[in-house]
Amino acid sequence: MNNLDANLGYVYVLLSPNTDCIKIGGTDYPPLKRIREINTTEPYKSLGPWSLADFRQVTHWREIEYVLHYTFRSKLDTRIPSQKELFHVSIQDVTAKMNEIDPSNIIRKPKVDRLFQDDAFLYYIVKLFSFTGLLHWLDIQGAWTFVLFPKTTGGRYFTINIGQHEVAFSTLEKRGEQSVHMILMDKLILDFSNVLHWIDIHNGTISLDSYATALPRSAAVRFEGNFEDVQTFLTLDGVRRALIAYWNEALIRLKERNKLSIYAKHHDWNAVAKIQYMMKGIS
Repeated sequence: MNNLDANLGYVYVLLSPNTDCIKIGGTDYPPLKRIREINTTEPYKSLGPWSLADFRQVTHWREIEYVLHYTFRSKLDTRIPSQKELFHVSIQDVTAKMNEIDPSNIIRKPKVDRLFQDDAFLYYIVKLFSFTGLLHWLDIQGAWTFVLFPKTTGGRYFTINIGQHEVAFSTLEKRGEQSVHMILMDKLILDFSNVLHWIDIHNGTISLDSYATALPRSAAVRFEGNFEDVQTFLTLDGVRRALIAYWNEALIRLKERNKLSIYAKHHDWNAVAKIQYMMKGIS
């Protein structure tokens, strides 16, 4: 491991319904594992269960963790022994401080910036995260993965994996060709003739059980169009129901396995943090 790899890590904020404190910490491995430790170790265990509220993937995480602790030192809860990471401070204040982290310390920042410079792309991603409830599963990031502009054959804007297989992607536009969009959902989508017609007129197809690792009843919907088209697709009667039916079941099973995806190292934590921040602003 080189020196840069040794400095890579995460700073995070945890919440629990059983305390008015928040926990501000850092780790050199994915928060999925760290949260599991915190929820089984005193003094934090008695105040749990803890869940992930905010996070950044950074270089020099120990230094950034120190800055966060020093910034809110006057809010440290000194009544609880054997800890120095519980603070009486709002999530909004910590998020604001995290947003001041030196951009050079933010992992994959150019890709995140590119996401936020393409409005049509961004609005689709935000709507997809909203429709599927993906942000309710922040604690198991790394088991599901979101990758911006992955190095895949044919070129893609993004890919989302739940476990070992893709559940959504969009290809980059090529000269004279439209983007191809894929979303995996439950095959109850076949019950909605309006959706089938829409897919047909957008040069689309539906493949049943096309991934060996997917749950039964999976339907991979593919069609051509721009990001306005795919936003329209999400609003069609039946689409949200089929999305939730598949994605929630797959995520529940994923959480039960408590295992990181083989694609975890490619997951774009900071893009998810940005999407979360934007959705909080909308709500």
